Amino acid sequence: MKLSETFDKNYLSKVALYLLTAVAALGAIIYMAYHLIDRFSPGLELIDAKPKTITQVISADAYIMRDEEPVYSRNFVTGSVVPLVSNGEKLSVNQKIADVYSNVSPDTEARLSEINELIALLQKSVDSDRTVQSPAGMDSAIFDTVFDIRSLCESGDYAEVLSMKTSLLLDIKERNILTGSGASLSSQITKLEAEKASLKSQLGANLGSVYSESTGYYFEEYDGYGNIFSSENVDTLTFDDFVQMSSSEAENVNVSCVGSMVHDFRWYIACFMKKTDAASLVDKYSCDVTFAYSDKTLSMELYRIIPQTPGDNAVVIFQCEVMPENFDYTRMQPVEISSVEYTGFEVPIEAVRVVSGFEGVYILDEVTVEFRRINIIYEGDGYVICTGDPDEEIPVSEEDKVDVNDELYPWIKQNDIIVVSGTELYSGKVIG
Repeated sequence: MKLSETFDKNYLSKVALYLLTAVAALGAIIYMAYHLIDRFSPGLELIDAKPKTITQVISADAYIMRDEEPVYSRNFVTGSVVPLVSNGEKLSVNQKIADVYSNVSPDTEARLSEINELIALLQKSVDSDRTVQSPAGMDSAIFDTVFDIRSLCESGDYAEVLSMKTSLLLDIKERNILTGSGASLSSQITKLEAEKASLKSQLGANLGSVYSESTGYYFEEYDGYGNIFSSENVDTLTFDDFVQMSSSEAENVNVSCVGSMVHDFRWYIACFMKKTDAASLVDKYSCDVTFAYSDKTLSMELYRIIPQTPGDNAVVIFQCEVMPENFDYTRMQPVEISSVEYTGFEVPIEAVRVVSGFEGVYILDEVTVEFRRINIIYEGDGYVICTGDPDEEIPVSEEDKVDVNDELYPWIKQNDIIVVSGTELYSGKVIG
């Protein structure tokens, strides 16, 4: 019995010793692995210093100014007006603009206007060379248009959706023709002309026609602000004049108005903004202006800057010599104006540090952390645009070339590896 107890104790002691030895060895392995991982994987977030250009954008409300006047049906004050020309089409003197019918039917007028636009698009396709089109290309165009319509619906811009509907229908018709599942464009035009004649018969007697009295560009709608925001005023407009114009009520539009005639292809926008924003445009000849309602960007010439005296605001006038198709000329609309361009290195704001009073970043020079000064020229949302030595291109004398600060804290250069984040960073720290 005593022999058995002694054996059990010896056995258990050996097992316990083995277990302790194994646990100690495992702990040593984990300790070594931790420090090896920490040594070879320092946890630094790194990016390259690469050039990037950022364009500062000014948001403003634009007021459209054109040489515009209303077009009236001289002999008819009631009835349905059916335009015979496309919106924005250039007309000659005494060209027929529209027919007037005795019955009033807004729905029929709208459908006739849609048919006229579709016929014009189809005729343009017939007259042009469509042999380069393919079903795959048409599918891509249809998909892009559907995607744009969906985005416009989500943003609530239903007016623009309606303007895109006709072109989408045309693309679908052309796609069907290319794949052999649709009628020819000519037959489509014939079918639309028949529907047009049928709708006209529902409008009653033809009371007469409206003709252009001068050359110009015809538009189906007139808002009553043509005389108030006339482009004739752009050269003499003062800041106070603009304030008065922008608060004016529209003129009463006679029921016999059938649209408007614009007599000049040059048109303008007057934008209210801060003087500081206007100052950033002084040296520019032209700017890219984005019109949200039309989803178009136009290059417009900087025409005038009218400061408020005294005051902190200004009115900036831009000129455009292009009349784009399917453009929304709503009198007042939001725009975005490109102003100053900044080119430099894009650096996350968390990578910027201050050492000895100098703004800069840490970089990884092979395996060593070093500090590099930066010259911040633009601050964005969560990032800055910076350059290296701002005086690099300025000639200096020989005795002025050596700067002690430049030797202690050199400037950032292209392709430097910037340390965005890391712990216990300092110049000279060895990584790895």
